[in-house]
Amino acid sequence: MKKLITTFFLITCFMTAFSQEVLTEGIIEMRMRITPPESDAPPSPDGGGNVMRFGDLDMKSRMFFKNGNMKTENDMGMGKNYSYYHADTKTTTTLMEMMGKKMGFYSNEEEMKKMMAGADSGKTKIQAFKPETFIEYLSDSKVIAGFTCYKAVIRYKNSKGEEIQQQLWYTPEFKMGEGMRMSGMMRSEVPGINKLKGFPMEMEMVQRNGMKIFYEVTKIDKNAKIDDKVFEIPKGYDIK
Repeated sequence: MKKLITTFFLITCFMTAFSQEVLTEGIIEMRMRITPPESDAPPSPDGGGNVMRFGDLDMKSRMFFKNGNMKTENDMGMGKNYSYYHADTKTTTTLMEMMGKKMGFYSNEEEMKKMMAGADSGKTKIQAFKPETFIEYLSDSKVIAGFTCYKAVIRYKNSKGEEIQQQLWYTPEFKMGEGMRMSGMMRSEVPGINKLKGFPMEMEMVQRNGMKIFYEVTKIDKNAKIDDKVFEIPKGYDIK
């Protein structure tokens, strides 16, 4: 019986993948919960042995995407920040308002690649970590944001040679178009995530320092028509 269920699941995934929709434009809403590591808790104000731990950070995000360009609005309750990614220049610009000031910063992928390749003389060469990854597709299923999702496990070895298993839930109904950056959406780089046969809908990532990031998609509008002006950087920000 178990073999029959597994066979049926594989056939279903194959048929879905064959007719899989590729999204190049739309709006994705998601929520994230960031749990700080215990070791980062500062000493208590009274100087005692007890420690005071910061609470979890809950954040709601809405991402607009079109032909590789992305704009993400992040609402952390206490304030908002915005992130823009332009596919033509491969530049990410982050804007924020703090203490009445509008500021921002940008990073360019081409400059990062040069630095990682040691192109600039006199600077430390940084080695990119690109491990070999394997994805196991399981038959466990549940509904997330109206989409039937299945469990998958991404396996790879970290820089110390230790095996890492990243569990996630994905929908095989669609995948993102060329140029979409999954790491920018989930605030973390998961090796092999772009090879997933579908779109990741839920996962919890644990950083090296013990910080946990829970990510879940809450709504997807696949029929939205995005004006190009959405991706224009607004004026009035001091961008470094």
